[in-house]
Amino acid sequence: MNNVKDNNEKKEIHGAIPILVVFLCAVLGLVIPYMIILNNPVATFKVILFIALLLISAFSVSMVRHIKDTTVKSLMYIIAGFATFWIIGAAYHGSYLHLLLDAEAKMISPQYFKIFNTDFIPVTLFAIANAIAVLVALVDGKKNGVIFGSMGFGVILFSIAFDGLEFVDSKPDLLLLLIVLWSLIPAFWVRSLTSTIDNLSLSIEKRFFRVLKGAILTVPAYIVIGLLTYFALTGSNTTLETFSIGMFITEYKTQLLYFSLTTGYYYILPNVIMIVAIFNVYEFALDAFNLKKEIARDGTITYITTKKETAPEAKKEYDPFEDVIKDMKSFKKEFGRGKVNRLVAAQKIGTYREQVDFLKSKYDIGSKEEATKLLKLIERESEFAFK
Repeated sequence: MNNVKDNNEKKEIHGAIPILVVFLCAVLGLVIPYMIILNNPVATFKVILFIALLLISAFSVSMVRHIKDTTVKSLMYIIAGFATFWIIGAAYHGSYLHLLLDAEAKMISPQYFKIFNTDFIPVTLFAIANAIAVLVALVDGKKNGVIFGSMGFGVILFSIAFDGLEFVDSKPDLLLLLIVLWSLIPAFWVRSLTSTIDNLSLSIEKRFFRVLKGAILTVPAYIVIGLLTYFALTGSNTTLETFSIGMFITEYKTQLLYFSLTTGYYYILPNVIMIVAIFNVYEFALDAFNLKKEIARDGTITYITTKKETAPEAKKEYDPFEDVIKDMKSFKKEFGRGKVNRLVAAQKIGTYREQVDFLKSKYDIGSKEEATKLLKLIERESEFAFK
């Protein structure tokens, strides 16, 4: 169980607030992308809007940790995850429609492979979604990060919602395979970074190489998604009886190598950047709010407020002469203004002399020399004033 106990919060957020926030963000994430792609799939502003929706999604999942009921919490991560990857589906489908419309205008066949190895926008947004899955794991435990990431199939379901099974060449088995692969990538990102998520003390270099390793481990699944989508969109009629892997690889070796390298590059670069960045953003937030993350054996995450260390104030050393010096300075000012007569001056000086002599005999610390000099100065001024 990955509940988060907030010792740092004097007033806990009511559980209904995160639920309402998630539902509101989910509605925005589901409706707005669909309407944009439906009305104007080549709109230039859609990228900015999709990024804004992903940032809103990241904000909503950061609040889910306040929900106490684990069942409700898991449901919220499912809803938020599906809405997040639905937005990614809109980005990929928008790229598909853009290629389709461009090919129709030029009277040529659509080059669907460009969705994966030429268009940098969909894969970058996908990298942001993967980073949000990692953020969920950082904030509220790996289990919840996997739950969120397993909703990756929302990417392909967006296209199915638009074009039905025709998008996958009317092959339900191909659809199921794509569902598994799209869900596998973000969930595996969380799994592959388990040790990194639990150990925030790692150096930037070690964290970078672990994220790079995760990208290398997940990129084959992304390349397979690209190939399957390409063959589905081109309407391949190849059957198992006539298909030979050996012949296929031999005939298309050059094209497959080019597609794999370019698609892998387009996938690895933004994912490494975004996921490394999310670790830095998370650490910055902990430092900004003076929080320390602790993970119990059962996976429970606790956030504790830490006070910034301040230099201890040096204790002021006791000065037994301080009061008499202060009194003599005050008397000296009054004496200098002519407000003290001879009799009062003689009495005061005699009192000061007794006090200073007594303190000198009792203490060997403090402003002994200053008190002695100040007393002699007052005595000389008195002798000079009353000659």
